[in-house]
Amino acid sequence: MGERRTHTRFKALGLDTPYGKVIDISDSGLGVFRKGKPELSLGDTVGLHLSHDQSEVKLEAKVVRIDIIGLFRHEIGFEFVDIDEETLSKLWSLTDDACSQFASPRCWVAA
Repeated sequence: MGERRTHTRFKALGLDTPYGKVIDISDSGLGVFRKGKPELSLGDTVGLHLSHDQSEVKLEAKVVRIDIIGLFRHEIGFEFVDIDEETLSKLWSLTDDACSQFASPRCWVAA
């Protein structure tokens, strides 16, 4: 049986990282969509810099998944490394600000 997620994932719109567009996010990590070959390997620890308007969050994350979903298209799963409550709060505020630009369903629970 597959591993159950500890935290609920939410779809996220309007956020980018140097590794691709954020597609979903939770308290423990995020997923990104990337066109082109990722220059990452499983287990790599990277710095993620997320920003929207005047807000930004910098944190460390470990690559836990790289899936090929089409020709030159990948989904990459990142798990946050030692994220504290203050950074997590800033991350959710940033996510909410980015999603608020969309008139239809902004952020919703991912399946």
